[in-house]
Amino acid sequence: MKESYSQKTRIKSHETDYRLQLKPSALLQYFQDVAVTHALLLGVGYEDLKKLGLFWVVTRFHIEIERIPVYDEEVEVITWPKVPESRGKKSSGTKDDFLFIRDFLMNDTEGHCLVRATSSWVMLDFKQKHLQPVEKFPLRMPENRGKHALTNVPRKIPESEYPMLVYRKQVGYSDIDLNLHVNNTRYADWIMDVFSRDFLEKHTLKQLEINYLKEVFWDDKIDMFKADAGQDNAFIVEGIEQRTGKASFRAFLLYV
Repeated sequence: MKESYSQKTRIKSHETDYRLQLKPSALLQYFQDVAVTHALLLGVGYEDLKKLGLFWVVTRFHIEIERIPVYDEEVEVITWPKVPESRGKKSSGTKDDFLFIRDFLMNDTEGHCLVRATSSWVMLDFKQKHLQPVEKFPLRMPENRGKHALTNVPRKIPESEYPMLVYRKQVGYSDIDLNLHVNNTRYADWIMDVFSRDFLEKHTLKQLEINYLKEVFWDDKIDMFKADAGQDNAFIVEGIEQRTGKASFRAFLLYV
């Protein structure tokens, strides 16, 4: 069983912003790609689970950035699933009993860590989309006990106070993936669009957390809100579905 998986790549121009820095959405795409490949190698990929009437859903990401890579830089992306520290204790009867954790690293060619991340996933059944508890997972996964990119489990981001509407987004062709909903990487672009060019040129993103709360579909209309998060250069960004008034996703960003 392959405990972890790594892939070397070179940052491409279309993955960078106007400063030639890797975009957060492209960073998430790298993480998603290595996670998918590793799952296939472990026999727990999309088609493997589909035969069992199950599928994976990512629920939260926590990313910490030492240095964002730039255009044409070679990097190595590493991922592994792991058992949460609390696993094995008496069931708490909460959603934590349904979480699968996967960590990520992005390193430069000298092995220096550029980005650390951890993510939480759940398993749903195809028919009713009910959460499936970890203890009922029918396939074996590496435990990687004590091996961490980040030691924490991604948290629930609190709702913002006094949010300000920044812009409105209508979901279209470029946002939709093969499941006919918005891919998790696209939310990062929407989140970054709430910040002005002036702010981005004076500040550097150090931490990004995203909670995926509700599926977003073609033609949905999303109101993008931003609020201060109670510390210097920290913000909570929320995407609120206009029809229901409920949050589809929520993010925390810390800049320096």
